[in-house]
Amino acid sequence: MGTFTSIVLLAFTAMFAENIIFSRALGTSTMLIASKNKKQLLGLGLAITYISTVSSMLTFLLDRALMGKSFYGNIRPFAYIVCISIVYILTLLITWRFARKLFTEAKKFIHTSAFNCAVLGTLFLNSSEQKGFGEYLLFGFFSGIGFMLAAYFLKIAHERVNSEDVPESFRGYPLMFIYIGILSMAFYALLGHQVNL
Repeated sequence: MGTFTSIVLLAFTAMFAENIIFSRALGTSTMLIASKNKKQLLGLGLAITYISTVSSMLTFLLDRALMGKSFYGNIRPFAYIVCISIVYILTLLITWRFARKLFTEAKKFIHTSAFNCAVLGTLFLNSSEQKGFGEYLLFGFFSGIGFMLAAYFLKIAHERVNSEDVPESFRGYPLMFIYIGILSMAFYALLGHQVNL
């Protein structure tokens, strides 16, 4: 029961409290664009989930091989970018080779997702907080799902923040960022964090 509870807590932590959008503002601009269209939201969300999950698996192997080395702290960002690049290139090649019809539509999501700072942020959070392969895998997966949920929450708000009922000075992005700030505080509180004044 303890293992199951820790996996559920890990999933919720990745999806909400440690959400790469709301708590660290990573990938916000891409997510705002994706939230305007259902097809883009789903495509980008699935691509980010896939890339963050597979990159997390590579990161686990890299971290286990090099974490104790003195030079690793200096090259970690570059090493993680190399992991993401490997996943990016292999995904493009495999999709192009085996699913040509899908390739034309999917490549825009693959390009945007692979080099989205949300994926790199997930890898850094993963390496600093997780221990085993399963935790890396689940954290990468649920961070991608958290990205999709965050984009969906913004899709819900998108029409309302551009409404004629909103004063013109707040309409659009100003109100959207206020909304994101409120959501980030709500998700931060889900784990019982308190603001120290």
